[in-house]
Amino acid sequence: MQKIIIKNFGAIQNAEIEVKKILVLIGEQASGKSTKEHLSNTFPKFPDLLQIELREEFSVTDYKGQSFIIISIQLDDNTFTIKLNDIETIVEEFDSNKLFNVSNDTRIGFIPIDGKQGLLGFGDSHCDFVFFDETDFCFVEFKLNATSERKVNKNRVDAIGQLKNTINLFDDKLEKNYAGLNLEAYVCTPEFYKYPRFNSSWQELAEEFLEENGIPLFERNYKTCQ
Repeated sequence: MQKIIIKNFGAIQNAEIEVKKILVLIGEQASGKSTKEHLSNTFPKFPDLLQIELREEFSVTDYKGQSFIIISIQLDDNTFTIKLNDIETIVEEFDSNKLFNVSNDTRIGFIPIDGKQGLLGFGDSHCDFVFFDETDFCFVEFKLNATSERKVNKNRVDAIGQLKNTINLFDDKLEKNYAGLNLEAYVCTPEFYKYPRFNSSWQELAEEFLEENGIPLFERNYKTCQ
């Protein structure tokens, strides 16, 4: 039997919910019940992977091919803390340029897609993670290791392919029912002075993506929630 474990979520201090074929979630309007119910019924690993983040601002990073929410950052020794196998783990060599930052929200559902602890496991055909709040459902792919404009441009195309694959999978599994949430897609690329962000090449890719998928595509490393 699989369970959803909730700790310090709103008025809930500690709760375990057994997930069966039929799962009914009761809560306030616009609290994400429908989205969580759809995902729970569709992906067997979902209950074990969903993380609820209640901070107004937080960051996600990639560590060894897996996306993690950063619990804390220690600037004095340039380290950061993540939860690895349910254990808080300190990681060296913190890099503020390799983050996806979320702000202006108080309740986010986070699901790693790629990696050993991801919804779909290791691979290079799907995006890194998704997250959702009461308004938006977002697909995100990290491509932060390029050191040249040529490599960044290639990564753009690769990332878009991975995002499309993930969106198509979710569309199929959820029958395109995202409980009324707006869909968005993000490609995270390096920010360095020679890189022409938002140039005509990117605009063409974004317009093609929107036309094909009906979803806005952004090249940036942050999301400011509404």
